[in-house]
Amino acid sequence: MTRIKGTVVDAQTKEPLPFVNVAFKGANVGTTTDFDGKFSLETQWGTTVLQASFVGYKTASKTVQLGKSQEINFQLTNDAIEMETFTVKADKKRYRNKDNPAVELIKLVIDHKDENRKESLDYYEFDKYEKIEIDLNNITEEFLNKGWLKKKFQVVLDHIDTSEVNGKPYLPIFLRETASKMYYRKKPKTLKEYQYGSKMTGFEGYLDDNGISFIMDKLYQDIDIYDNNIDLLSNQFTSPISPLGTTIYKYFIIDTLDVNGYNCINLAFTPRNKADFAFKGNMYILNDSSTYAVTKVQMTVTDDINLNFVKDLQLDQEFTLYNDSIWLLTKDKLVIDYNLTEKGRGMFGKRTVNFNNHVFNKPASEEIYNKVEKIIKEEDMNQKTDSFWVATRPDTLTKQEEGVYFMIDSIQKIPAFKRTMDIAFLFITGWKEIGIIEIGPLASFYSFNDVEGFRLRSGFRTTQKFSKKNMFESYGAYGFKDKEWKYLFAFTHSFNRNFLDNPQNRILVQYQHETIFPGQDLQFLNDDNFLLSFKRGNSDQMLFIDSWKLDYNKESHSGFAYNVIYEYKEQRPLGRLFFQTSEPIPVTYDDIKTDAFDINLRFAPNEQFYQGKNFRLPIPNKYPIFNLSYRQGIKGLTQGEIEFSRLAGRVSKRFYLAQLGFCDIEVEGGKIFGQVPYPLLNLPQANQSFFLQEPSFNMMNFMEFLSDEYTSVKLNYYFNGFIFNKIPLFKRLKWREVISAKALYGNLTSENDPTVHPDLFRFPTDPDGNQSIFTFDKGIPYVEVSAGIMNFFKVFRIELLQRLTYLDNPNIGTTFGVPGLGIRAKGKVDF
Repeated sequence: MTRIKGTVVDAQTKEPLPFVNVAFKGANVGTTTDFDGKFSLETQWGTTVLQASFVGYKTASKTVQLGKSQEINFQLTNDAIEMETFTVKADKKRYRNKDNPAVELIKLVIDHKDENRKESLDYYEFDKYEKIEIDLNNITEEFLNKGWLKKKFQVVLDHIDTSEVNGKPYLPIFLRETASKMYYRKKPKTLKEYQYGSKMTGFEGYLDDNGISFIMDKLYQDIDIYDNNIDLLSNQFTSPISPLGTTIYKYFIIDTLDVNGYNCINLAFTPRNKADFAFKGNMYILNDSSTYAVTKVQMTVTDDINLNFVKDLQLDQEFTLYNDSIWLLTKDKLVIDYNLTEKGRGMFGKRTVNFNNHVFNKPASEEIYNKVEKIIKEEDMNQKTDSFWVATRPDTLTKQEEGVYFMIDSIQKIPAFKRTMDIAFLFITGWKEIGIIEIGPLASFYSFNDVEGFRLRSGFRTTQKFSKKNMFESYGAYGFKDKEWKYLFAFTHSFNRNFLDNPQNRILVQYQHETIFPGQDLQFLNDDNFLLSFKRGNSDQMLFIDSWKLDYNKESHSGFAYNVIYEYKEQRPLGRLFFQTSEPIPVTYDDIKTDAFDINLRFAPNEQFYQGKNFRLPIPNKYPIFNLSYRQGIKGLTQGEIEFSRLAGRVSKRFYLAQLGFCDIEVEGGKIFGQVPYPLLNLPQANQSFFLQEPSFNMMNFMEFLSDEYTSVKLNYYFNGFIFNKIPLFKRLKWREVISAKALYGNLTSENDPTVHPDLFRFPTDPDGNQSIFTFDKGIPYVEVSAGIMNFFKVFRIELLQRLTYLDNPNIGTTFGVPGLGIRAKGKVDF
């Protein structure tokens, strides 16, 4: 490994030179100097000559000792570049926005950006061809010479190629091509993408094609340099053309030069803070004193950016003048070098987009604009012929690109590959595929709690090999302390072609015989997850439920969904829980029987999901999500004993704040009408485990509070390193800050108060006979706050939480002797 660090300065003034290209001669391995003129390189693909080149200076060369660590400094000769009334210099002490021609220039670009965007047109349409390729890189000769690789994966070795640019071996492992037609209308604003062709490598049986496509779409979103904020790798970067750009970036005019026949100004930019989510690079601005249009941009990120698993990133965009009036993006290339570890093998992701056949200010048919979906996919888009792709591609595929489809199909038939993938997905998803079923989940195979003792569970669900429209699911569990079996039988039928298709349209029939902690409804975790078995305080109050459910769910492309449920449920107490009235002569009941219909309405505009083989995860966006639910309990429909109603509403939204990170806010409220026993009241979702649960009140005990009318507010603020990036030690650690606050307030009306109505179940007590379940004091909400660190070792989130109210309640968690103080953690992986 060759390691080089050094500085590039002006030979006459000794001032450091930023943006100097430093690269090995004859190889595409290099970097650029930072604002202080410093650079560093670490590679095994270098040559014996290192060159430093900069506009207006003579190129300098130095000899390199390969395989060693060394310092190489350059002094470039020539005068600073004079342009009009100023001189380009790199003195950071003198940099200021005031009276800075570069800042004045970028302000002119910002002032004219609305008229330079294609959205200034009333209508436009064009063809779009996108190619995304993922290559395995950092492949060494030592790896290629391994005997097991030659013996079992010869088909892989046959497709390894050497880059014509830098001589590095690489292996294409993924390729997706998409052909689309784009339509835009200014009023009302509408943008539609009609995808009529798609071709992609797949890992059938391991990854769902829709899931893979979604990941690629999120990693390689369309980037508009004129947007104020650019979404990239699940983070928001401030654009150099943002109105806030002059506070985030430093700008330098480098030179004037010819770009495709047009005289342009080369404007360099770099972040003021190298760890912030911002770019460095060069922007080529039309030197015409009227439009200040961007004709070309080349951007990358700094080495110090607070970004995970990305070694390098390069964005190149070129614009073409149409109709002598507007500059439109015609070539778009994004290259990302992914590395999970500093020195291990990584992946090279390339997205290339070509735009052509533009049509301006000619409206298409209303039917095209009126589609609800933003992206409309033709039914036969995946069945296009080879001749279609030959005619559609702007350039022919390389031999290795053409062979990637055959290679992926071939390696999936190799037993060693199948075993490796099976083991990997068992630990990632918790399920093991056997024929037409999957066995799992692994995390719930063994767990324990105070009521059931040790608990063993195993289950199965059918896969798409059994049916694309129908799924059966079942599990069995046994508690060695309560000596009771628990089980579930469920059948799902999809009215779509495939039950993995979104939006969903399905019906579920389910019977469940199971134990639960009252009030717990974990959306993406099972209560019997092994990690959740470790709990603080008492957890010996549970319910045993028998539930018969019929559940219909219908979603739409507009984001509106409705869910209709009928459920008959029997609940009986377990552990210290009991159902007993406080009448003059107490009466003990064995169970509660309810018949209920639920209607749930949800509106989540532009919501997207990551779709797995048998699960999906919603992906947050900037749009609000509205939920409204109504439950009606009916007495006497079958064996239901209680007449009641429950109405609840919830609104949540993510606010993106550019360099300040983002904030999630959720507001919820509800009310129960009618007289009900306490298990049917609102029981907040508490968390007594030592692992952080974002939707839960993490310092609250199970069944600690109840009410029949309530409201709650939850706030999570993610700074994304905005503060730590400015502190030298934390800046190197690349930690990110997070704070949160959660509040809940409720009221128990006299109708449901057992002290007023002794025929209601009295509230449970602790082992000493003391009250363990509480109502809210007038005007005093439950409040907990937290502050924590994300990106701890890149995979953990750790928070220090403090409960602020009701600290005198029994069994409150303590840390370091402080009541209501706790430390919680969870796994969290992100870019």
